Amino acid sequence: MANSNEISGQTGSDREKLPDLQELKTRVRDYKSKQNFGDARELLEKARREYPDEVWVTQQLALCTYKDEELYPKTRLKTALELLETVGLRSADTKNSETLAMGGAIYKRMWEFDGQLDHLYESLAFYRAAFERNPEQDMGYGGINAAYLLDLLAARAEGLEARSGLKSREAPKFRKEAKDLRNKVREHLLASQQKNPELADQYWFLATVGEACFGMGLYAEAAQWLDKTQSVSVDEWELQTTFRQWVGIARQQHIDAPDETQKPEDWHEAWQTLQHLLGDETAEALVCHRGKVGLALSGGGFRASFFHLGVMARLAEADALRGVDVLSTVSGGSIVGMQYYLEVQKLFEESAKKLSQNDYLDIVEKLQNDFLKGVETNIRMRAFGDFAANVRMLFSKSYSRSHKLGELYETNLYSKVADGKNDQPRTMPDLLVKPAQGRFQGDSFKPNAHNWRRRAKVPVLLLNTTSLNSGHNWFFTAAWMGEPPGLIDVDSNERFRRLYYYQAPEHLKKFRVGYAAAASSCVPGLFEPLVLDKLYQDRTVKLVDGGVYDNQGVQGLLAEGCTLILCSDASGQMPDSYDPAEDPGGVLLRTVSVLQDRVRESQYQDLQGRLDSRALHGVFFIHTQKELDPKPLDWIGCQDPKPDIPASKVTSYGIAKDLQKKIAGLRTDLDSFTEVEAHALMASGYLMADKQLKDLDQQHKKEGKPGTWGDFNIYAEPQRDWEFLKLKEVLAEEAGEQASAKRKDLELQLNVGSELFFKAWQLIPWLKIVSGVAAVLILWLSIKLVVSQWDNTLFSISVGKAMIALLGLVAALLFPALKWLNPKEEARSWVIKFAIALTGYCMAKLHLAIFDPLFLARGRLARLLDLDKK
Repeated sequence: MANSNEISGQTGSDREKLPDLQELKTRVRDYKSKQNFGDARELLEKARREYPDEVWVTQQLALCTYKDEELYPKTRLKTALELLETVGLRSADTKNSETLAMGGAIYKRMWEFDGQLDHLYESLAFYRAAFERNPEQDMGYGGINAAYLLDLLAARAEGLEARSGLKSREAPKFRKEAKDLRNKVREHLLASQQKNPELADQYWFLATVGEACFGMGLYAEAAQWLDKTQSVSVDEWELQTTFRQWVGIARQQHIDAPDETQKPEDWHEAWQTLQHLLGDETAEALVCHRGKVGLALSGGGFRASFFHLGVMARLAEADALRGVDVLSTVSGGSIVGMQYYLEVQKLFEESAKKLSQNDYLDIVEKLQNDFLKGVETNIRMRAFGDFAANVRMLFSKSYSRSHKLGELYETNLYSKVADGKNDQPRTMPDLLVKPAQGRFQGDSFKPNAHNWRRRAKVPVLLLNTTSLNSGHNWFFTAAWMGEPPGLIDVDSNERFRRLYYYQAPEHLKKFRVGYAAAASSCVPGLFEPLVLDKLYQDRTVKLVDGGVYDNQGVQGLLAEGCTLILCSDASGQMPDSYDPAEDPGGVLLRTVSVLQDRVRESQYQDLQGRLDSRALHGVFFIHTQKELDPKPLDWIGCQDPKPDIPASKVTSYGIAKDLQKKIAGLRTDLDSFTEVEAHALMASGYLMADKQLKDLDQQHKKEGKPGTWGDFNIYAEPQRDWEFLKLKEVLAEEAGEQASAKRKDLELQLNVGSELFFKAWQLIPWLKIVSGVAAVLILWLSIKLVVSQWDNTLFSISVGKAMIALLGLVAALLFPALKWLNPKEEARSWVIKFAIALTGYCMAKLHLAIFDPLFLARGRLARLLDLDKK
């Protein structure tokens, strides 16, 4: 439900009347086949009160509970275990294999959720018990899954062995146990078939015998069992489960996946065997061995957007973008992520051919050009440059600067996508991808159910925002909006349940994509919260920047079950402070920075823990301050001072450390960025991503794993004439007197780029001179006017009136001063409101007409690159 275009339509009346037991089984089976576990759970909860001693009801309630994504993960898993314990899960004499195997499945999910290795071992114990205590009932299900986990543990031990260089006793032991268990399952099932030939008509019987053979390397026999499945009825989810499990077995046994260019006759026999299940679609589906791939684009204003574009360029060259299942974006990542998603959607819906790597390279190249042109219009200033909108904001509670910001995203950025909508507002429901190619097309396509068959995945878009009401993250997706069940349930705050757009009030059914992106990027203090009213009873939802809750966007990927994480983090990291502020406001701001920094560190440690336990297949994580580690400071009079070890002045990814520090310090704003600033950020992201991929692959090889990390084209040469790579040599140049004019000018521009205001004045000497002269002239004329009129009477006033005026002035200063921090509420005079709107309009127009063009011209890439030629 959470990550597909699927819309469940079974509600209300069809659940009101409790059926008899036989009909109940039919209805539950129907719900499960449609993966509608929430409705099945509600029905079974009622049935359990009616049939408290019926074990099947409790078992099915446990199953539908742990699979119901409307519940918190920990809650649903814990509740499911408690239900199974009422029917003897932990009893030493329990022989109900359904109960035991389900316990194994739940503990496996718990391991996938939190990475605790103990849960993996408990899962193994329950699966084995299901087969060993009652093989007749188990029919190999528990045994075959136990063998799978033994292979997984063996692969983990072999990886540790490869890294340490020490021989492991565990790996061979696990491998032997897995082989012996599969052989027992195979022999038992073959014997069962002789007693009951009708078993050959059941898909799971055929698939289980086949898997036992496949795991032992008996590929020809496994293929024969798969051939038999072609004549029996099977659901899509059953095919997916079988295929993924078999691919996992092959990878755990270190069998390398075939290259896309390889012909099937040249594949390993294991992959040829799987052709007997999927036929010509096998090559596309084999990439599922990576697991579910998620890409997170962090917040950080336009600075983050441009950094992400560089990262995405390298990921496209490595052919990683084509395999992304989930795209989770925050703030600046949401602004560019939405435009990328729209380009991908257009490609899927207009192209009848299978999408290739070149298609994604084309998208990124186009996006870099279009996005830079849109940013050069200065969206932040244009949010103030519409007089009518300014007035509307002052007089309306339903329209804010954040709404205007979203409209500017649409007109200045998203309208560049040639999908036929031009300047027409796009809505979130419009984002449901209806591919023109593949077995499942158009409205029948659902990413969660059908992406596994595709090499080019239809990504699910998660726009992260933060709910000020509950303090939880709020998602906008193509299908629904609201707060997901989440990964943490330690608070008791309300959760605003997610809903499909068709279930929303009329004014929210067609929620604009620009507003969703604005909600994700409306920085608290700079922009008003984006308000969703009349959605929940007696509550007004107020959304702010997604970075308040999760500035990296990783939590969304984990909630969606992603097991291979790609994270581009260009968020603003907390800088050092030589002398932190002591005033309450300064302390508060610094405290918030400390908390945000701690959240970021905890999130990374959580990812690393999941990776170490093999709950995640891999983690790619880069950030703008990579390799900018300061040395520890010695105290005054230190007895054992830290020796100065000459450190390289250039990072391993080829950028001078002082320049990378300045790139990391560029403003996190939504104003104009020059070509030099934008391309420096893109080059940084690209070079860093390239180095990170190679480092990950070296570790991959060190652990003795087959293929490359993530099965990506790690060592691909640059495949486009990326404009930002023209800065590569300049970025690698060290500082000093001998530095080139290009290097010095780049350093100057990056220094100025950290400022929020008056950047043009700092870069253009004549503008600074002219402005100074004008300021002096105005001051001189003002002084001259005052002196010339010094003895003239301006106005006469009595002592009484003067006292009244003085008291009024004091009152004005003491009482409304704090309230005036919110002029929208306190500026009740129409004259004042119009004055505020007009002032903002005039200042914005002046800046856009004069100073912004000068700033952009000064920052042209061609100008910088031509400096040493003069």
